[in-house]
Amino acid sequence: MARPAASPPSSGGRLTPAPARGWLRAPRRSGLWSLGLYGALALLMFGVPVLDDPRHEIIAADEVDSSVFMWFYGWWPHALLNGLNPFVTDYQFAPEGFNLQWATSVPLPSILLAPVTLALGPVVTWNIVQLAAPALNAWTAFLLCRRVSGRVAPSLVGGYIFGFSPYVLLHLTGGPNAALVALVPVLVLLVLLRLEGSVSERRFVVAFTATVVAQYLISNELLATSTLFGGVALVAAYAIFAERRRELRRVALLLVGCFVAAGVVLAPFLGYFVFGDHYPPGATQFAAALVNVALPPDLTGLTHVLGLSYPRSSAQTYVGLPLIVLVAAFAWQRRNSRVAWLLLACLAAALIASLGDELALRGRGLADPFEGTGIPLPWALFSGLPVLSHATPGRFAMFVTLAAALIASLWLTRGGWLRWALAALVIVAILPDFNNKAWNTPISDPQFIASGSYRDQLDRQDRVLTIPAWGPNERWQANADFDFRLAGGYLGNPFPPSYTRFSIWSTLVSGRLQPGYARELRRFVDAKGVTAIVVDKRYPGPWRRLFDTLGVEPVDTGGVLLYRL
Repeated sequence: MARPAASPPSSGGRLTPAPARGWLRAPRRSGLWSLGLYGALALLMFGVPVLDDPRHEIIAADEVDSSVFMWFYGWWPHALLNGLNPFVTDYQFAPEGFNLQWATSVPLPSILLAPVTLALGPVVTWNIVQLAAPALNAWTAFLLCRRVSGRVAPSLVGGYIFGFSPYVLLHLTGGPNAALVALVPVLVLLVLLRLEGSVSERRFVVAFTATVVAQYLISNELLATSTLFGGVALVAAYAIFAERRRELRRVALLLVGCFVAAGVVLAPFLGYFVFGDHYPPGATQFAAALVNVALPPDLTGLTHVLGLSYPRSSAQTYVGLPLIVLVAAFAWQRRNSRVAWLLLACLAAALIASLGDELALRGRGLADPFEGTGIPLPWALFSGLPVLSHATPGRFAMFVTLAAALIASLWLTRGGWLRWALAALVIVAILPDFNNKAWNTPISDPQFIASGSYRDQLDRQDRVLTIPAWGPNERWQANADFDFRLAGGYLGNPFPPSYTRFSIWSTLVSGRLQPGYARELRRFVDAKGVTAIVVDKRYPGPWRRLFDTLGVEPVDTGGVLLYRL
């Protein structure tokens, strides 16, 4: 008698488990109140210090990167309402300008929140985005976890793990383009819904294409890396779920069509990205060190309890020992589940990629070199590809936390106080340090800008060199409704060659005089057509000595020294 074939591992050929039953089963209306819950958490954690004065207190670690995004929030409505080309600008780095498609210009949030920016200013818009990011991230992850686990409470935990992860905590200090990752779970959820047959092909194509377009308009880097790791997930699913390969091939074809359709919609953006001047980002090679996955950074409250001092730059790759234990327990107890295999494969792929080209065991942050082992890693095969070559490997940890969030939600569906105790430790290990000033920075423009008195001295034909030459001056320009152009600036990328070729530019940025500074300053002023210099007196430096060489007596007004040339 023939021996019966071995039965396949559990899951019955489904890519998601059957809906759970019991007291935690997800009601249909649990989505909106969960968003409110996450929003309240974000407000309590990060919003309280800025509520009294949201125009002069910001959720950020400093006023450099934040001012860049405030400029973007102001630029898009200004350009569109005034008939300007929004894809390039000469309002910074005049007269040559800058191709904004090689900057993190966040057009979607800028346009959606344009009424807020026009009414209350870009600083308020900044704070709204910062508060919304973790809440929206957690909410969409909750919706995905609820679809997979079928239960509310475990999905709430999974949503928190993703939405308030150390990765998000780090980028709340100054990178909303990387902190706004709410659409990544949506992309996964849409694919699952199509594989289940819950949405028609037509609706899937429309919804997925719209999500791809939206993600590009937040961060094209995250779209590129989401596409890569989404492809890895599909390949893994194709290998694991042999009986579903026909549906997976069909979904893959639909996805190709979605990206083609999104490319048509995004053609103006892509045209400037591909054919315009290129300004590749500078910070692209920062990978994780293995120890940073387990040891808490100083953005977490646990750091102070344990007496550690790992810098916040290592936060994006931190997951914590309790979550590592939870994932290991899940892997063992669900070792016969193909759903578990798929989730663990996705987590492992993202974790290994986040380590970069070479395995490093130790490293304290961006400023200190990692202790490399010389062992090459798989990301070396991708790091030279177009677009992906500009990706930051450490940011791949976001995909680790998404897989871990799904694993945690599935782990908790079986209940038991030990499981919930471990989940509580997971949350404790990633709780932010509420006293950390990385999410609270006071800002103020000089009275010359804040009072509007600049209008008596400057107009839109002026090219203004400011001190500081980068950072807060972008916020000044946005708050001043772009009433003048900047001979300088900063857009999140390395300074363009049209400026760095002048040796005086390093003096203007650093405040350190170099030999021949008078001659080099005059060359720079003539080449850029500078008509005015505005020096914020709060910024120390040899500015009087430098600018007095132009033979112009400054006017002391509104907290600045104004040189009219």
